[in-house]
Amino acid sequence: MTLHRSGGTGTDRETRRELRELQQAEREAQRGERAAARAERAAIRRARMALRRGEQPPRLVGPHAGRIFHRLRLPSHMETTAQIAGIYPFVVDAGLDTPGMYIGRHVWSGDSFVFDVFELYRQQVIENPNFAVFGSVGSRKSSLLKTLISRGAAFGYQAAVPCDPKGEYTRLARRLGCEPTYIGPGLSTRLNPLDAPPRPPGMADGDWSREVKRARSALLSSLIETAKGVPLTPSEHTAVDLALDVVTRQITGASTDRQATPLLPHVLDAMTNPSEADCTALPVTATELRDSSRDATLTLRRLTHGALGGLFDGPTTSPLDFDRPIAVLNLERVQGSDEMIALIMTCAQAWMEAALMRQDGVQRYVVYDECWRLMRFAGLVRRLSAQQKLARQWGCANAIVAHRISDLLSASPDSVEVAKGLLAETAIRILYKQASDQIPDTQRALDLTDVASDMLPRLDPGFALWLIGNRAFYVEHIVGDLEIPVVLNGSKMHGEVDNVNLVLDDLDPDVLDDYDYRDRVDPDVTDDDGDYANYDPGVGHHADGFAIDTPLPGQDGVSPEEMMDTFPYGPLSREI
Repeated sequence: MTLHRSGGTGTDRETRRELRELQQAEREAQRGERAAARAERAAIRRARMALRRGEQPPRLVGPHAGRIFHRLRLPSHMETTAQIAGIYPFVVDAGLDTPGMYIGRHVWSGDSFVFDVFELYRQQVIENPNFAVFGSVGSRKSSLLKTLISRGAAFGYQAAVPCDPKGEYTRLARRLGCEPTYIGPGLSTRLNPLDAPPRPPGMADGDWSREVKRARSALLSSLIETAKGVPLTPSEHTAVDLALDVVTRQITGASTDRQATPLLPHVLDAMTNPSEADCTALPVTATELRDSSRDATLTLRRLTHGALGGLFDGPTTSPLDFDRPIAVLNLERVQGSDEMIALIMTCAQAWMEAALMRQDGVQRYVVYDECWRLMRFAGLVRRLSAQQKLARQWGCANAIVAHRISDLLSASPDSVEVAKGLLAETAIRILYKQASDQIPDTQRALDLTDVASDMLPRLDPGFALWLIGNRAFYVEHIVGDLEIPVVLNGSKMHGEVDNVNLVLDDLDPDVLDDYDYRDRVDPDVTDDDGDYANYDPGVGHHADGFAIDTPLPGQDGVSPEEMMDTFPYGPLSREI
């Protein structure tokens, strides 16, 4: 193509213009490529420098900052915490939404753990107020029971311990201003299990007479059955009832206020020598009745002259006072004989049932410590089961304390199902440390999860797994400084002299002045010999010797709220 300087056509001019635009576009493209190369090299240098400095990559910028421009929309889903914990394992139960006494720390959530079995029942969290505590030796299960009793006393709750074989509730009883009732060989204390219970107001004479006879007959039958090991025959039941009628003069038509109070030796004499006149209304003669009930008569004789000799064979000298904050039957002197403890326990239960039948409106803890001793006595197991069924009617919470689940399963063959029912009738189970060989039985009996079962052998003293209904709590029991001397055991293991369960009859008069028994009460209420002269049981006493001049809850019109700032343990709260 030939270009001319002038006089060119319009076509030539357009061609030149297109050429210039093409050259300009080529130059701009080259400049862009060079700029992009420079930017890439600069980015590489910055990235290398940031890598050397350990810096994080720069934040994304822009209208969406690297995020998607629209929200992800999915249907909502609801699930329980038990199921969602599989996705979010840190979701735990926040605790019981009911007021209660401070127990300690909820380990999983870190919150305070409060508990009141009567409040839980009132708010229908549980169906019955009975609970069971299991734990190996040294796991501090008894400390928990003492804490519940001591802290509950500030709110008007009372307690009964019908069997204290180790004497470990004595300090607690004295802290609450009460003295235990001591039973054992060599002591002058007598309890007549056939004493009439307090008469409910408004009950007719005939109804009252029949109720007293029923209670006495049931107690005697249970005593003899426990000692024999087999149920009584109809002839033996008849002999017991007839002997009671003769001794109380009910067979002669004596009025209710003129009926005598029977004693076990008197009942034994009536069973040994029944008269023909007393058997006129029976289809057997006196001789036939005596022969057919010989085993029961000999068993009762062994009780009055052997195992229970000197314990329950006379009028009551130290009755159990169930109107006090705590009633304790100390059986530390009765060692080496589970049968004797079971027999005494049977008598103590009769006393306690008589008090609970009054319907006085007081709520009580009834503690059956060392429950394994009772499981091989069928009569006692059935009696305990009956009391659990009446817990709501009597306003009491029965606490079964044992080392392991197998203690309940070791009941006598004819009562093993009743023993299993004891566990089924508890709404609360508290599990302290268990030996590894006990885990399978515990898991089957309580339907535990694998996670809960794995925890039990590794629990430290004072830590427990609380099963309340269908909920589980991992709780650390916290004991206050003032409570430590009362609730913890094992002072003898530290080389200390533990004379807390000694009574004045045990002491040598020559060394009485050196004995600290008088220090347990205020010196102003004792005479020169250290005996209780003007001792006021309504005044509590510290274990270290000084008196508390504040009446206990329920005495002298003192309400639980007025006790909050003066209770021996310091201010307490039912809701933390």
